[in-house]
Amino acid sequence: MSYPKITIVTPSYNQGEFLEETILSVLSQEYPNLEYIICDGGSTDNSVEIIKKYADRLAWWCSEKDKGQTVAINKGMHRATGDIVGWINSDDVLLPGALLEVGRFFMKHPDCEFANGNGAVIGRDGTVMKFTHLVVNKWFMERGYSNIVQQGMFWRRDLFGKLGFLDETFHAIMDVEWLIRNYEGGTKIMLLDRPLGAIRVYEETKTAMGGHIWKDDRAKLQQMYGGRYYRDPLVHNKYRCLFYAYKYLRGCYLKNWLWERRYKGRSYKEVCIGKN
Repeated sequence: MSYPKITIVTPSYNQGEFLEETILSVLSQEYPNLEYIICDGGSTDNSVEIIKKYADRLAWWCSEKDKGQTVAINKGMHRATGDIVGWINSDDVLLPGALLEVGRFFMKHPDCEFANGNGAVIGRDGTVMKFTHLVVNKWFMERGYSNIVQQGMFWRRDLFGKLGFLDETFHAIMDVEWLIRNYEGGTKIMLLDRPLGAIRVYEETKTAMGGHIWKDDRAKLQQMYGGRYYRDPLVHNKYRCLFYAYKYLRGCYLKNWLWERRYKGRSYKEVCIGKN
């Protein structure tokens, strides 16, 4: 079987505590056609030493000052040669077997241009806290329910030629803006209904800390798309019950419960995405 080439890019800056685990979560995939790129922003901790340990298994890496996470991702994507691409942040992980699922999915669905898989949330120690099963629905997304898992986002590299690269003016929700741009551009987006990656949540993450970068990005998104996709919370409330009902009917909450019943409190390395 000839698997499509997949490029994974990892942006990194002073994430020595987690970086090696991220790298190993990619390299241990046993995917037969993998290209892995790491773009470090000039870390001052032990990150470079960690990267050098695996340099012979990387397609390319660098450690130099940049202007943030989105710039680092684009730097890697410009060097990517894979048919399919995605990124995994330097404190997040791919779940075991994820890339085989991705490769097989794109082979089975040649018309698919963008696949979004489900995900897990892990703690600082790598134990599973919960799962997130998605719905892929533009109507709901236009009304403020983005419902995405960045660690499970994979797309055909030629979309960059059609839609451009990530918007480097975004620092928190560049993944949301990229998905919206694909919806707006008519990209064929499909749900890959398996958990593919895990976001690590702890006190120092952008997700946990919040702050002005989130507020600024949301305001920018509202302006770019004329109030669609991120709307006033009062408008969101109008569709919230409908959205939850839709997810319920799609079985998302039942799937979350089943996966959490089996894996909550266990290491993400024990998650078997092909046998549930």
